[in-house]
Amino acid sequence: MRVLIDGYNVLFQSGLGGRSRGPGWIQRARDQLLIFFQDNMSDQWVRGTTVVFDKSQGKQSQLDHQTMRGLKILFAVEHDEADDLIEELIKAHHSPKSLIVVSSDLRVRRQAVARRAQSIDAETFLRQLEDGHFRDSPGSSDSTTEGSDRPSSEPPLTDDEVRYWLREFGDP
Repeated sequence: MRVLIDGYNVLFQSGLGGRSRGPGWIQRARDQLLIFFQDNMSDQWVRGTTVVFDKSQGKQSQLDHQTMRGLKILFAVEHDEADDLIEELIKAHHSPKSLIVVSSDLRVRRQAVARRAQSIDAETFLRQLEDGHFRDSPGSSDSTTEGSDRPSSEPPLTDDEVRYWLREFGDP
């Protein structure tokens, strides 16, 4: 696993779910998001990506994982929320420095940084996807993460992160 994505976090940031909340909307929105990832990532990136969603809803409620054209999808069936499973996966990762964790959740991002993984918020990740940063193979010279532990331009801090660091170090 090279990329670990907080699925609903990215989904709701992307706007792919639309405004309609009729029957089956969440499954359709998830499918659209997964297709969006596949359309905007090279096959190597796709095969190295795991997307984690909260407990599945609807007819797939018993599944804890599936694969869609190489993209690994996990449902946090044994966890209260996807963040708990994501944190476990970060802790268990054999080489966290090579891991990209995509989430705007402060708790998840702190866990990623604590393990020296790269942390990208959902908005920045979506922008990088649209800009083609994940179309090249991992390790190519144009790759987002190659050559350093951080992206070439560090994503700006979220409001929650700013508040956290101000509490941690005080407001001068």
